Amino acid sequence: MTDARAVFVTPVEPAMTGNGLAMRMGLFLSALSRFATVDVIVVPVVAGQTGGSLIEAVGARRHVVPTHEFIDTRYSLLMRMRDPNMRLAAFRAYGRPSLSSGLSPRVLDSIAGIIGDCKPDILHVGRSYLSEVVTLAPAGAVATLDLDEDDLSSFSSQAALARRQGDGDRADWLVQEGRACDMMIERFGHMFHRVCIASDRDARLLSRRRPDMAFTRIENAVDIPSRPIRRDDGSTLLFVGALGYAPNSEGLLWFADQVLPRLQAMRGGVPRLLIAGAGARRDLLALSRHSRIRLLGRVEDLSRLYAEATLALAPMRSGGGTRIKLLEAAAYGVASVYTEAAAEGLEWPLDSGGWRAGDAREFATACLAGLGNPAERRRRAMAARHWVRRRHARDHIVCTLAGTLKATLQRG
Repeated sequence: MTDARAVFVTPVEPAMTGNGLAMRMGLFLSALSRFATVDVIVVPVVAGQTGGSLIEAVGARRHVVPTHEFIDTRYSLLMRMRDPNMRLAAFRAYGRPSLSSGLSPRVLDSIAGIIGDCKPDILHVGRSYLSEVVTLAPAGAVATLDLDEDDLSSFSSQAALARRQGDGDRADWLVQEGRACDMMIERFGHMFHRVCIASDRDARLLSRRRPDMAFTRIENAVDIPSRPIRRDDGSTLLFVGALGYAPNSEGLLWFADQVLPRLQAMRGGVPRLLIAGAGARRDLLALSRHSRIRLLGRVEDLSRLYAEATLALAPMRSGGGTRIKLLEAAAYGVASVYTEAAAEGLEWPLDSGGWRAGDAREFATACLAGLGNPAERRRRAMAARHWVRRRHARDHIVCTLAGTLKATLQRG
């Protein structure tokens, strides 16, 4: 470690495991701590876990700036409009995504005070919707940004699904969310010395719209257990993810409503489904009424669940980025069943990881194939584990990322 000072502004508590965004933020925290003393400012505009040990483990200091009591006044007023067309028009005029509404003047003042006290040499910001924080960087400080994914593409995907389901108002709102995130990049992106993204696909999409900007690919990463334990019963499905994230919750509801009955009919029985993650909505909580479905909430140690899992599920039908949970399942030697949308951003070879499926019937058929063939699911899981060990090992990517960020700081 050097005498460099870093401030990291993140929308969720960084973590080694848990939800995908927390793991992504944990990757950058670990890298920064390799060459700097770090102050972490958690601006909780995204639902996720609180607490955790990664900040303490790397010797960083935590500052939490509450946002729920200080939502931007303009956004609060537009959300009170009852007419959906007027509300959408006001949202378009607002020009920021809803996740930026937590950056009220009072919240920005609090963040500015912490940054001023810390006097950082490097300011790192997580996600497009917090990019306005770059305006608070002290003179001479280097600023870096992690977009993680192309938010415009992600929200457009969610909007397309909402439109297919007949919810035009929600679709129009989601389209504007994506456009507003893109406007944040347009307004503030040039103020960062380096902008990171998780996948080549998203980098290409962003480069077409922002040819004046350069994007550095930093792939998602997971810890690779040396000898993952496997003791599954041949009949346990596992989903791990943030349940407050709409593509996750929608995908699970679709699986329960459309896939599980088909799988039961094909198999003559329902496998056990374990769901690990915080932030479940009321409609998801209702799934616990099913005798074979268990909602576990936030789980600190996922190794036991992966040991018990026969297959991991990724039934998302919208969203974007690289599904870090598919990487984590592969690291634990668990094959997955996943949709085309869930596999976007991953570049592993065909059949690695498990079974890719389209509609509900294909997804049920893939689950049946995986549950019924232990040798094949092991073969696919081991191929993916080998791929993840070579491409997504956390220690290697943290080391590379630390070098990239340190070089950015040194060049100024």
